[in-house]
Amino acid sequence: MRLEYVFHYLGNPEPAPIAVRQHLALNSLLDLIDLIHRGDTCTEVIKELERISANLIELRHLPGVDADRLNNILDNLTSLIARLNGQNSRHFQTATDAELLSALRRRHNVTCGNTEFDQPLLQHWLLKPEPVREELLQTWAKPFETLKLAVKLALQLIRESAGATPCVAESGFYQHTLDTDQPAQIIRVCPDDPDCYPVISAGRHRFTIRFMRQQNLDPALQVEDSVNFKLICCSI
Repeated sequence: MRLEYVFHYLGNPEPAPIAVRQHLALNSLLDLIDLIHRGDTCTEVIKELERISANLIELRHLPGVDADRLNNILDNLTSLIARLNGQNSRHFQTATDAELLSALRRRHNVTCGNTEFDQPLLQHWLLKPEPVREELLQTWAKPFETLKLAVKLALQLIRESAGATPCVAESGFYQHTLDTDQPAQIIRVCPDDPDCYPVISAGRHRFTIRFMRQQNLDPALQVEDSVNFKLICCSI
C-alpha cells in the first residue's frame, strides 16, 4: 500500500498545478529508488503475486466460478511475475543514474534539504519548458511501470475478495475476532457518518475499531453514540 501511495503521486494527480505535481513526482521517484535499493521490494511483490496465483488456481474447479475471467487474471499474474523476474540489477539505472535524481537523493532525508537555493540543478530543471520536464519524468518513471502494474493488480484482487458487512460500533467501539485460518490482509472501514473517522488497532487474533470525531481544533474524542459502518475484511 505504501508503493501504491508513491505511485499515485508519481502519476501526476489532478487538480494540482503542474509545478506542484512535478515536485510530487520527483519526491515519489526518490522514494521508489530508495525502496528499490533495499533489494527486497521486487522480491516481496513477486512472492505476493505467486501466493495470490496459487490461491486462485484452487478456485478453478469450484461451481459458479467465471473460468474465462479467472484464466485472464492468472495469465496477467503469470506475465507480471515473469516480467519482474526478468528485470536485472541494471533495470532501474535510467532513474538511479539521472544526475538530478542523484543530487536530490543525497539530501532527500535532510529537513528542507532539497530547496531550490540548495540545489541549483533543481532550479535549472524547473526553468525548463513544461513538456521537457514531463518527458524526463516519464523517462525516469518508465522502469517502474511493471512494478506499478503488479502492485495495482495485487491490491485490486485483495480488495475485491470480500463483500461489505453492515456493522454497528456501540459507543464508537467495535471489536472483531479474526479467523486464524484465513488472516485478513486489508481491513476496510466505511462509516455512514462522514464526520467521524476510524482508528484501527490489529493483532494476530482480533482487531478493534474506535470511531473518533474532532470539533474545530479541539482534540479528537471517541464517539459516544452508536456508529453504523460497513466492514470489509479482505483476504485472498
